[in-house]
This record gives sequence, structure tokens and C-alpha cells, in this order.
Amino acid sequence: MNHQPSPSTSALPLPPGTFGLPIVGETFEFIQSPNDFVNRRRAKYGEIFCSNILGANTVFLGTPEANRWIFSGENKYLVNKWSYAISRLLGAQGVAMLVGEAHAKRRAQLSPHFKHDAMAEFVGSIQKIAERHLENWANLGGETSIIERVRLMAFEIATVFIFGATPIDIPYLNRLFRDWTGGMFDPLAPLNLPFTPFGRALRAKQAMFDYLEPIIRKRMELAEQPFDILGSMISVRDENGQPLSLETILHEVQVQLFAGHDTTVTATSNLMMLLALHPDVLERARAEQSACAHITTFDLDSLKHMPYLEQVINEGLRFIPPVNGAFRMAVEDLEYEGYRIPKGWVVLYSPNRTHALPPWTEPQTFDPDRFSPERAEHKQKPFTFIPFGGGPRMCLGRNFAMVEMSIILALLLRHYEWELTPGQDLSLSPLPFPLPRGGLRAHFRRRLSA
Repeated sequence: MNHQPSPSTSALPLPPGTFGLPIVGETFEFIQSPNDFVNRRRAKYGEIFCSNILGANTVFLGTPEANRWIFSGENKYLVNKWSYAISRLLGAQGVAMLVGEAHAKRRAQLSPHFKHDAMAEFVGSIQKIAERHLENWANLGGETSIIERVRLMAFEIATVFIFGATPIDIPYLNRLFRDWTGGMFDPLAPLNLPFTPFGRALRAKQAMFDYLEPIIRKRMELAEQPFDILGSMISVRDENGQPLSLETILHEVQVQLFAGHDTTVTATSNLMMLLALHPDVLERARAEQSACAHITTFDLDSLKHMPYLEQVINEGLRFIPPVNGAFRMAVEDLEYEGYRIPKGWVVLYSPNRTHALPPWTEPQTFDPDRFSPERAEHKQKPFTFIPFGGGPRMCLGRNFAMVEMSIILALLLRHYEWELTPGQDLSLSPLPFPLPRGGLRAHFRRRLSA
């Protein structure tokens, strides 16, 4: 395996595959059903193949060895790559859009708030918000959409993580947020027209800026900043002692809202579905919570006494990764496994594929015990468990997401039960995030035994 260009690189073959129509390539076939698109080509060409999707010649990879090559090559021979729509909608000065040294510096500035020990500051807030939302779900009665309920809860939790106690009009900001994220995967982008999701998203982005700017300005006047993401961004200084600009902070806040919401919504909703579909796992998880019933106020230490819950969460992240894949772009002509990847081409790695390959045993079975200390399949081989990505761009918020999901699920298992509505479509809509097409309809109520 070699990534370095050589005099013979130009003579190497391109990965097998097809490119489709001019300009659009095979984008519409890919968007219609990414999993079927990939599976058909993988059956024909093998683990490495190419196509033209989303405006770029793209090489599809999915093995642990490919993940190692991609993550090791970050900012060397590969750089992060977003689609046109996401590039326009995510703040250009936010950490997600930065590359190279600028990205490394911003991560270093933000990382103190994302370390596991720092989560202790937010456990109480997460528990209070989750308890209130779950009680409201039970009071509604009848049938409800679990996904929509989780969205509202996760959005409020994300705003507390970012803004702390600063007053925020959560319903208004959430409406803007939904329109904004709704345009990120619009196949009609870059058409900025009033009736397109991308056009609505651009207007929502500006409206978010208009709403958040005075809030941030007011926070910047404080002599001492609270311990939250916004406070961190206001407090940091560069090597010349200069603070981040207001525009940069606005962009970063927007990025953190996006990063702290959709993947958590996806993972939590799908875990509720998987637990409902696997009553043996559900009852075992409930039994663990019964044994921990004396712990009524959570902290980081109490969560350590729930090992099976952590196994369930990890298996949910393996079974249905919240992000289907991510893109990197070659900054030079590359060689990988005997194939040429020209400069400017895009490489797509796939948690879905990785989580279905060895050393995972019977990968189509939902089995939390694969994460038990006795089996620990994810530790048998590096780069086999990548729900949060890897390398220099591994998800900053992974600790926050794990703590948030642990608290929510612990409360659900202790005090509530949910029964999925029969006959609904539980197949996953892969874009923008893998969620049940039917909305995950369920009857939600308090547990009588609780």
C-alpha cells in the first residue's frame, strides 16, 4: 500500500466503475438509494470502485485498512471535502470547514469543553431537560412521532451546551435550524430559488445570524465568561493575543448546533427502535437500571455503573451508524492498492461497510454483548469501529453525545415504555441521516411498575 505519487503512478489503472451522465454523473441514482447503489457496484467491482456523484469523481472505500489510510492521510495527502450545499450553508470559519493548521488550532481551542471530565458540568442540565421532555411525552397520550420528540429534546440540550444559561428563544431558533439543515442535501443545489430547500436554507442561515448576533455581542461584554461553548469561543486568544471575530463565533455556533443535534437525534431514535424490536435486550437493560435505582441524580461516576447500557449504545452506533460516510479530497496524485486516484478526486469512507466486515461476527445481528469485556470485538482490529470518524477530524462531541444518550436512555428504561405502531415503515431513509421512513410512530407512556 502506498499513497506517494511516483513516475509510474500515471500508468496505474483507475478504480473500476462508471461515471454516468455529463455534469450530474450518477448522483440521482445515488441519492435515491445510496445503500443499493453501493451494494450493486460492490458486488460487481469489489471493495474499491469509483463513480461521479455530487459533482465529483469519487472513490468508494470501506475496509478497516482503507480507514487507516484515510485517517492517517488527513492534511497530508487528503483534506476534508464537503458538498457544495453544505459548504455554502455551514459557516466558512467554523471548525468543520477549516483544514490543516487552522483546523488543528481551532480544535485545540474548543477541546477543553469536549473532554470527558468536562461533561460533569452539563450532566445535571441534561438530566433536567430530558426528564421534563419525557414527562411531556407521557402526558400527550396516544400516538406520537418519536423522532420529532427526540429532535426537540436534543435541540434544547444542544443550546444549553453552547449557550449555557443565556436566554434563547428555542422554538424560534429550532424552526430556523430545521429550514437551514433541510437544504444541506438538496440535489437541486446550487439553485438559490425561493421554492427549493437550498434557497430556504440560505434565508434561514441569515435569519439565524440576525437572531444570534445581538446575543453574542451581549455575552462579549461580560467580564467573566460562563463555562459553555460560547464562553470558550469568546475567551480564546490567538498567538497574537487577538480574540475570534464576531463573524467567526457566529459560524462556529452554527457548526456546533449542527454537530450537536442531528447525529444524536439519529442515534437516540434508532436505539429506541432497536430496543423495541429486541425485547430481550430491552429487559436486560431495564434490569440493570433497576439495580441502579438508588441513583436518582446522575453524574459521570454513576454512569460508569451501567456497563450494559454503554454496550447497547455502542452496538446501536455500530448497527446503524448515525453518519453514512464522509468525504476527503486528494491533494496530489495518489496510489492505493494498485489503483490511481488523481489529484482533485474525492474519497468516501463508509462506517456502514466497515461495521459489517470482520472482525465483527454475524454483523446483521443486533448483539450488545459483542462490546462486552469478554468479547470486545471492536478491539480486535484497529479502525473497525468508526461511528464518530477517526484521525484528526474525529468528532469533537463524541463524549457529549455518549453522556447525553446514556442519561436519556437510562431515564427511558427506568420510567417509560413505548410500543411501536404496527404496520409503519421502519426501513431507513439514508439521506440526510438514516432514520425510519415512517417517523418511528409509537405509543409512549409511563411504566406502571415504575
